[in-house]
Amino acid sequence: MADSLALPTTRTASLGSMAGIEARRLLRNPIFLVGVALAFGVLALMVAGNDDPAYTDLLPIPLIPAFFVGLTSLVAMARQTRSTEAAVEAVGTAPRTEAQRTVALVSVCLIPFAVGLLFVVAEVVIAQSVGVAEQEWWFATLPDWQVWSILLASGPVSCLGGALLGVLTGRWLRFPGAPAVVAVAAVLLSFAGSVPIAYGSGSELRLWVPWAMWHSGTLEDGTQELMAGNPAAYLGYVLSLCAAAALVAVWHDRTARTPRLRTAILGTVVVGLACLVLSMTTGPSDNRVSEPVPFRVE
Repeated sequence: MADSLALPTTRTASLGSMAGIEARRLLRNPIFLVGVALAFGVLALMVAGNDDPAYTDLLPIPLIPAFFVGLTSLVAMARQTRSTEAAVEAVGTAPRTEAQRTVALVSVCLIPFAVGLLFVVAEVVIAQSVGVAEQEWWFATLPDWQVWSILLASGPVSCLGGALLGVLTGRWLRFPGAPAVVAVAAVLLSFAGSVPIAYGSGSELRLWVPWAMWHSGTLEDGTQELMAGNPAAYLGYVLSLCAAAALVAVWHDRTARTPRLRTAILGTVVVGLACLVLSMTTGPSDNRVSEPVPFRVE
């Protein structure tokens, strides 16, 4: 059974041993494994089926692990969090406190992050070996820190955020189907709160969502559009959202609601809001649109 659990029954169980158990559970979870397989499978198909780099758009590729790994990690970690507590209730002897068990689950979320990071590294290696299309003009013109900020925020940090949102869901929501509802809501919120705004004069206002668009374009004439905003500040914003999800999940344990934890949550909110403001008010204020690629124009 995918959600089977063998927790140590001693109260002296170490955080490391609990994290190790939870990590092994995630690595055996078919939902998570299917997501990882689909992400790398789609990448392999894109590379194998594309003989001409002129038809390659690399910037949107990190959205592949964000979708397949991030969303499946959300569902898997929510179920894992719920089943961990069900096992504790069945055993009758809790290994450490709920907050410490939550910290163990949070540490496991680094696995989806590592998968997303590996995916982006593979993407960059492909770009170096195959080359990029003419419409991928930002790889030659943008500073490296901007390119990496977009790639990291769109890929591995989204995978991390999905997994942490799963832990948060498992702690706070108890109704049947909660993980699926939250996954669908996250996608709808990101697209409904980002896409309609992305092409207007206030494109930077889209950056409040946790999965914002940074790129759009067409293969008809090769015209590409890079959205406004500061990618590095946005990276700080989504990392703050990840930290907030972890801390609020720990907050579910009433015994853990200390002034220190309250201060940490407040500090994370302040830093996140500051990064959000900077992402909207610094960096390019308008979308940048490339010229048509000559050989694409009839």
